[in-house]
Amino acid sequence: MTKSETKQKDAIWEMTKKATPVNFIFPMLGAGVSYAAYADDLAVSGWPWKIGLLVTLICLFVPFVASMMYRRSNLLWVCGLILSIATFSMYFFFGTFAYFYYFVFAPMEPLLRWPGLLGGFALTLYWAATSKRTVMHTITNTSFVKRAFEENASDFRYRTQAGMALFERLNKERSPFPKIYSYIVFGIAPFYLILGRLLSSNFGANGVLFALAILGMPVSLWFAGLLVRIYLVMVSLPRKLEREHRKPVLVVD
Repeated sequence: MTKSETKQKDAIWEMTKKATPVNFIFPMLGAGVSYAAYADDLAVSGWPWKIGLLVTLICLFVPFVASMMYRRSNLLWVCGLILSIATFSMYFFFGTFAYFYYFVFAPMEPLLRWPGLLGGFALTLYWAATSKRTVMHTITNTSFVKRAFEENASDFRYRTQAGMALFERLNKERSPFPKIYSYIVFGIAPFYLILGRLLSSNFGANGVLFALAILGMPVSLWFAGLLVRIYLVMVSLPRKLEREHRKPVLVVD
């Protein structure tokens, strides 16, 4: 074993340590606000905070198990899996808690509930499919794989920061919504926050949740696209290279 290999950090453990605060804060924050809003204030259901607590435990447990099972292996796909879980924890807060919880649990007329719920599902699936198509185009039709994955006699090596920067230069991804949508969102949200406080405490809770839902949807779409990108580039692609070339793909940062 060479001196440089001896000094190589345990990339999987480093990724786990960086992901742990994110995996705790975002789903736990969703669980706490869910308890205050849906179980306490609106008194409609205890399921939102229980689901949030379960997601928190899973997001914390799985990376630690992976880091113990593959300790010091520096396999890229394991690092990608841990990073995917951290990205999902952020999507859970902005997408599941902020948007879908509102249309599933908040009191409202079915005429408002179902279009919002089904529309959110449709938008999320559409954006995930669009992101997958864009990422696969970058993988299969550009020089990304040859330039980002250095092939040696016994393995492939991937430098995370350099690889991500190269992908950003080669990938062409649209924004989830045009700028006019952002202007409308940032105009409506403060209006509902103020109006909710002026009318009543009950409407105030609904107003805050509505504002979170409106703000959460475009952010959740961005995280959904990021999750698709991380999975395809850092999990699916390394596994494919391992199967085709019988070589592991390692992180060398």
